[in-house]
Amino acid sequence: MKTAEITYTTPKLFKGKKIDLVPRGSTKASEEAKQSWYIEFFFYDPTTKNMERFRFSKNLNRVKEPKEKQNLFNQLLETYTEALDGGWSPIDERSNDKLKRQIVSLSLEEGKILFEAYHQAKGTRKKSIQSYLSKVKMFINYYSEHKKVTEITDYEITHFLDHHEQTEKWMGVTYNNARISLNNYFRYLKKNKYIEINPVTDTETRRKLATESHQVFSDADFKSIMDWLQVNDPYCLLFVRMIYYTCIRPKELRYLQLKFINLETNTITIPASIAKNKKSLPVHIDVSLRKELDKLAIPKYPREYYLLGSPETIIAEQKIGENTPYDRFQKCLKALKLKDKNYTLYSFKHFSNVKKFKAGWTLAEICSANRHSSLVETETYLKDLLKFVQSDKLIPAI
Repeated sequence: MKTAEITYTTPKLFKGKKIDLVPRGSTKASEEAKQSWYIEFFFYDPTTKNMERFRFSKNLNRVKEPKEKQNLFNQLLETYTEALDGGWSPIDERSNDKLKRQIVSLSLEEGKILFEAYHQAKGTRKKSIQSYLSKVKMFINYYSEHKKVTEITDYEITHFLDHHEQTEKWMGVTYNNARISLNNYFRYLKKNKYIEINPVTDTETRRKLATESHQVFSDADFKSIMDWLQVNDPYCLLFVRMIYYTCIRPKELRYLQLKFINLETNTITIPASIAKNKKSLPVHIDVSLRKELDKLAIPKYPREYYLLGSPETIIAEQKIGENTPYDRFQKCLKALKLKDKNYTLYSFKHFSNVKKFKAGWTLAEICSANRHSSLVETETYLKDLLKFVQSDKLIPAI
């Protein structure tokens, strides 16, 4: 610091490591967007008489699309530049935040509001936020919205869970999911220094019973569903065929752009940014599925378009809504009076895996087709296989 007037440096945007190698099928901008970006500047701290470094990203690293990320960070850079020019002090703000947490303890309701805002800014899926808040709201109603978060111990957590387990007949999976939601809530409060200890950490879990969701279709029901969709909903028919032939997850299909489909090599590559396991792996296009894709005349559309973007045109410039494929499939189940059988879009994936196994596929081959990280994960998807395996073979004589 050369003079007393210079209290801060000009904020700058840093984009992580330099990109020296661009994988095939990607771009330098896309690889750069995968890095952790941040705004950096130095500010003079009068207590230490040193320039202290500050870095901010405001959860924007959740964004992986290059142009969107660049625009958001440009806005953030401008915000900090204007704030500093206007007299804002990160030193004072940090001290004020620390003081507020020491003097004023949050109520459970106030903590919930901050917790929800955090997940919205982070980009957490809407359904996940709703799931977390459902049990957090029950907890708040049980103890009062005005109760302080610092007053909650492992006793209150256990008492709440045990009470609902007994009065509402919670099964193991419901009990554990409620515990997970509360753990996420109090972990957020601990991370942000509102409490010193997460009271959920040492509480008990329950043994999970097998879930009845995502049931595998019977052959008769599968045929009925496909016949109904053939007549009434060509869009949903293609959507479920994609799941059956590729085992690509519903969310990944909604985000699938034409640029990730290579008709020359007969592969679909799910980018790491949308893949559940965050790995970019190719999926083979089966000959039966290729016939369906050829009908769409994919090469004539811009590569940025979405394969399953519209119920009317199939391919579209914008991606389909989060619940649209689900709602259309539910309409089919309702029409066929099959809603009580716990069939979901994931049932097509499980049905496909069962069919593969019965056709002679090895677990390793099924593991690869599903882009699973281990055979253990594959075995989970084949949990209903025993219903379809015949056990009438001869026992070797001894």
